[in-house]
Amino acid sequence: MNGYAFTYTLHHVLLLKLLAALPFDRVRTLHNFFFLALANCPAAQCSGIRYEFYKGATGVHSFEIQSFVDDLKKSGLVCEEALALTKAGREFYCQVASLLHYERFPAYCLQLAGNYRDSLWRVNHEVIFHPLFRKSKTGRKILLPPA
Repeated sequence: MNGYAFTYTLHHVLLLKLLAALPFDRVRTLHNFFFLALANCPAAQCSGIRYEFYKGATGVHSFEIQSFVDDLKKSGLVCEEALALTKAGREFYCQVASLLHYERFPAYCLQLAGNYRDSLWRVNHEVIFHPLFRKSKTGRKILLPPA
């Protein structure tokens, strides 16, 4: 750890879980993945999970998700130059992974991750054609259906 003191939330642990499960190449793909997960998730499985997404030219951006990524990078759990867990990140994740056992949204995310395992490029491609993305204006918040 780099001397930063953080309080980790289940959102941080979910992010660690996804980074352990999938080789995300870009932060943009991670933002797009969370958007697709929330936009397509049944309401019963995503209760209590709310992120705000803003439409960009090539995908979505969430300031909340970006802050979780930044926290994990500052604490040394995620590599600075790539979206991969460090040794400390893997060890920490192994200690806290059981916290997500009873949460439905992380289970849905892992199920969705299985669909994209060998073709993460599809995440970025599918966001572009998602109806909520298409009807929003660039730079504006995308209104997700209520959970």
